[in-house]
Amino acid sequence: MKSIRSIVLLLSGVLICFSSAWATSVAIKISGPGAVNDSTIKAGQNVNFDVYLMNDGEWRGFSLGFKFSSPDMKDVIHVSDSGKGLTERGDVKAYNGWQDKSVWDLGGVYVVETDWNGKLPEIMGFGGVTVKKRYKPHPIEKKLSMTMKFPEPGTIYVDSSYFPPTGKWLFAIPNTRPKWGGPYKFTVVK
Repeated sequence: MKSIRSIVLLLSGVLICFSSAWATSVAIKISGPGAVNDSTIKAGQNVNFDVYLMNDGEWRGFSLGFKFSSPDMKDVIHVSDSGKGLTERGDVKAYNGWQDKSVWDLGGVYVVETDWNGKLPEIMGFGGVTVKKRYKPHPIEKKLSMTMKFPEPGTIYVDSSYFPPTGKWLFAIPNTRPKWGGPYKFTVVK
């Protein structure tokens, strides 16, 4: 009896370790000329807020949203880029199969600019649907990037956010909510 209990406990521990190590997750990192280090941004310089995902399942759709807020800053500049981007302004880009219809084959990645007007707080949502394909498992990699510039020093927070029409973060069929490492706090310095 003790040996059976020991085996069950051992297998449970292995499954818990395996499931926590391979859960779908979302993280934010910064890059570009304005990124001083992992948590510090230089005011007046372009900084990219990069969305990294690690995927453990095969999904047919997703929805994610992010909110940028500050207790002491009111404005942000969305840096325009005439290159290929997901928005008309070109300040939001996609990578590793999300920049075209190679993963999300029903129109690519959709961007919902709920409140993306240069006045904090800012809210941006993303979604995608597959018809013929599946979003396959992969290790952590950059999928999205939003380029901004902060004209003054202060603190910026990036957190998960809901946006219409889905109202929640979701990787669908089967439905699962990804793990989120935020909210993230960044300090903007002179």
